[in-house]
Order: sequence, then C-alpha cells, then structure tokens
Amino acid sequence: MTGRKLSFISIIFALWSSAALGISINTSVDTQQLELGSQLTLTITIDGEGSSIPDPTLPDLSDFDVYSSGRNQSISMTNGRFQSTVEMNYILTPKKTGILIIGPVIIKDKKIMASSEPIKIVVSLAGQAGKIPQSRQGKARGESPQKTEDFFIEQTVDKKNPYIGEQITLTFRFYRAANLWDGPSMEWPKYVGFVVEDLPPQTQNYRVVNGKRYHVTEIKRALFPISTGEAVIETPTLTINPDPFGAMRDPFSMFGRGSKRSSPKVLTARSIRLNVRALPQKGRPDYFNGAVGRYNIKIGIDKDSVGVDEPITMKITLYGTGNIKSLPSVDIPDLPDFRVYESGRQESVNNSGGVVSGSIVFEQAIIPVTSGEFTVPALKYSYFDPGKNSYVTIAAEPINIIASGEGLTDVGGAPKNIIAAGKKSFGYIITEFPGEEEYFDLFGSPWFWILQITPVFGIAGSVLFRKHYIKLMGDRAYARRFGAGRRSKRIFKSAARRKKTGDYPGFYAEIYDFIVGFIADRLNLGKSALTLDDIRSDERIDQTVRLDLIAFLEKCQTARFAPFFNDENHADQLLNEASDLSGRLEKLL
Repeated sequence: MTGRKLSFISIIFALWSSAALGISINTSVDTQQLELGSQLTLTITIDGEGSSIPDPTLPDLSDFDVYSSGRNQSISMTNGRFQSTVEMNYILTPKKTGILIIGPVIIKDKKIMASSEPIKIVVSLAGQAGKIPQSRQGKARGESPQKTEDFFIEQTVDKKNPYIGEQITLTFRFYRAANLWDGPSMEWPKYVGFVVEDLPPQTQNYRVVNGKRYHVTEIKRALFPISTGEAVIETPTLTINPDPFGAMRDPFSMFGRGSKRSSPKVLTARSIRLNVRALPQKGRPDYFNGAVGRYNIKIGIDKDSVGVDEPITMKITLYGTGNIKSLPSVDIPDLPDFRVYESGRQESVNNSGGVVSGSIVFEQAIIPVTSGEFTVPALKYSYFDPGKNSYVTIAAEPINIIASGEGLTDVGGAPKNIIAAGKKSFGYIITEFPGEEEYFDLFGSPWFWILQITPVFGIAGSVLFRKHYIKLMGDRAYARRFGAGRRSKRIFKSAARRKKTGDYPGFYAEIYDFIVGFIADRLNLGKSALTLDDIRSDERIDQTVRLDLIAFLEKCQTARFAPFFNDENHADQLLNEASDLSGRLEKLL
C-alpha cells in the first residue's frame, strides 16, 4: 500500500473519530469575490461535546493581512451532556490579485481530528481609477474624502524635509460621522528609522469636510529621524465596528441599538515620504557630537575643598528642547591633577505643549591626586539649531577646587592611616579550673540527635537553594520565567485597584503591561522592545492565541487614549480577557 493511500486512510479515520466524538468545524466568508484593498470576514464555527474545545490550527494566510475581530463561546447541556460552540471571526485584507485559497482549518488533539473545507477567493483590481476602497479610506496629499464616507483617517507632518535628529510632529486624525458599535482598535506602525515620543493629550473636536460634520479624534507624536535620505512613515491601522443604525445619535437616548452587529472595517491612510537632510559641514565645530535642538548647560560640584584622594561629585546638566534621551555626553578635557570616573546619568523628559523637552544630568567623580589649587576649565558643548539653521556653542563656568593633605599611601599593602601604631596584643593564662559537675547522658537525649540531624537538612536545603540561586543568576530565561507569575499578579492587582478608583487610562496601561510583560518573561524577550508585530510573527505562540492576543492589546492601546472607554463595563470586559489570555499563555509557554 503506497504512502499516499495510507495518508488518505489516516485522515479519513481521524475525521470519522472526530465525528464519533462530536467535533465539527465549519468555515465561511461573507464574500468570495472582492477588489484589492477591500476586505472579507472569515468565520470559524466549532461544535463539540464537553465544556472545552481545543484551539484550532489556522491555515497559511500569508496572502492576507489578518486581524482578529472577536471570539464567542457558548455552553449548553442536553440530556445531561455538555455541548460547546465556539465562533471566531477574522478580518482578511488580500495583499495581491488573483485566485487565493484559504486552506482548511484543523483541530487536532490526541485522538480527535477535524478539518474544514478550503475556500477559494477571487481578488481583482479596483473597478474605477482613483477610487478609494472602503478598507483603505483616508485623506492624504490634499485629497478630500467622498461625501458618502462616514469614517476615514489621515496622518500629516509639519515638515517634509527635516534635518537628521530634528523633531517632526506627526498628527493622526480619526474622522467619524456615524456611531461605532464599540471602541476602535489602533495599531501603530514600527516607524523604522525614527525615535518616537508620544505628545499627549489626545484632543476631540468637530470639523466640516465637504459639507459633512465629523467628530475628530486627534493624536500627536514626535518623530526624530536617525538616518539621512528618504524615510517613510508607514500608515497606522484602525479597525472599527460601525453601528448598523449609522447616524450619530444622542448617547443618552432611550432607544437602544438592537443586537445586530456590523462587519468590522479596517481603515488606513497614505504613507508619508520624507527627505531627511544631513547636517551642514559649514560652521561645524570640531567638538560637535551630533546634538540637534536648542539647549543650555550648567555645572555644579558638591564641595570645592577636599583632601587629596577624596572624591568630588560633579554634575553637568543639559536642558532644553530636542531628543533628550539620545543626547551625547559632554566632553571633559584632560585633567592631569585628577582621576575622573563616570558615575551615572539621569534623564527627565517633558512632552507637554507639543514639543519634547527636558534635561539630562551626567555625573562624574573627580579625585585630586596632588594638593594645591586647581581650575576645571569651562566645559563647551555644541549643538545644531534647526530654527537658526546654524551651530551654537554653549559653555559652563569654570570651577575652582582646593585639595590639601598627602593622600593615602600604601604601606605593606594597606593604607597607612588605618595602621595603628604602638598597639599590642595580650594573652591570658587560665589559673583556675571549674570543679567536677554532675554527669549527663548526652547520647541518650533525643534533642542531641535532633540537633545532629537538623544541620543535614539545613545543608541539603542550602545546596538546593544555592543551585536555584546560581540558576537564577546565570540563566536569565529561567529567572524571568520563575518570577513571571509573581510580577504578573502584582501588576494585575494594581490594575484592579486603578479600575476601582476610576483611573481608567492607568488601568488600561497596567493590563497592557501585564500581558506584554508576561509574554516577555515567558519567552525571555526585552519588554521595552516587544512590539505587536513581534508578537504577531512569533511562532512559539499558537496562531489562534496570537490573533486574540493582538486584538486584546490593540483594544488596550485604543482605550488608554479614548475618553469614551472610561466605563466600568468595558474595563471589566478587558480584565476578564486579560485573565483568560494569561491562563492560555501559561499553558502554551
């Protein structure tokens, strides 16, 4: 019997077993013919016996951009037996034209195997030149939205030809002329080639475009280009669920919305291309280190009179506007009469007012090696000011220091000031001995043996603890996995307290950090560098869980900056989702 026949028989047997055990899986789409740039909804329905159903394995969907749009589960009891139904919805946006295949969705768990039928999708080019597809609605390069559009997004920048390191203010706007069924889900691009800072607060206003009144949500971000040449600001992605009743209504109206939910839509905007200029060579000082912005400098020391070999803490502070976190340090000239050590760096950033500003403190320890009066010369710092289109040099005042004494000299391997002179040690001779005491049977006492055995257990415990400690110190992944649960519980409790006090933005930030930190600890990844795209592409996480995870994190990001999510019901829903996701992740990772 050939291998192909054996494989076919195995699949037939597996499907028969799944039918016997009451597992069935069906997939459907809302359309099989669409234009490039449009979208379709893929619905996966799984029915099975029992209170839980294994997660399915999705097919290869690399020909589509995939967005999770919800998961629902219901459990019923019939004739004393549980019956579960799980429905999962995904938004698919094709990346190319032609015939695309959505392969079978498979459930495989021990002896159970179920599979759906593949689905053929036909994708064609847009039927009209210049038409903006509904899933890519957006206003860019001066284009105005069509009057029929109820929702669209746009992104603009305040300059197209910035210098490297200069702040670019990016403004994102979400226009809506109708109600949403629930909160939108935002996914920012990676911004390759830029350092990014948020510029709160988010603002709300109304605008009239083409005679139509829109409610506009506006978010600003500061971008600092880090390389010259052409740079592209990619589009953000906003997933929305329009209210099927359409028009804007009074939110306190007595009439409900009904139970029908519309299909999600994915909105994007045009990408923005920048020409990032190099800093000019003309007028560039020799000691210029690359700072761009507008700054001042000051210097201070904790004392100006010390003994030789005693340290002085010198603090050099740069403050002003620009990319504070990336400011290069101040060059200190050679100080032959001092030993100089770097002892720390502190940053303080303020993003209010639409401009990134703040201060950075460089700490240095300077130690005089000889006695006398010395002067630390004025420290110079140069930066490029894009507003003036020129280089600016600033300087701090010189510092005078007096050092006295001889310092610490090594004598026989030890500093002389700690060697005591003329000190003698005395020994005492014992001349009196205690008399005989009453005999005590030590070996017959149970406490004797308890005390003998206790050190053995103590040593064994110490060995185990030392192994555990060495592994914690040497195996970073083990240490993070070991502490993940405890840290997650602490953050989870903190989020619940924030919700109870009404601090909803802080609550959404806490549960976002809770999930991202949990993933980072379990996978031994850097939390600060972990992005949604990294999670989406990490195959160590089951694809179904990944999609639900991305949808949850996007909800948190959107809710954090959207005031209309500040209600207890929405917060409770996200809290339950966070608990469910952490449980699923703990089983997988």
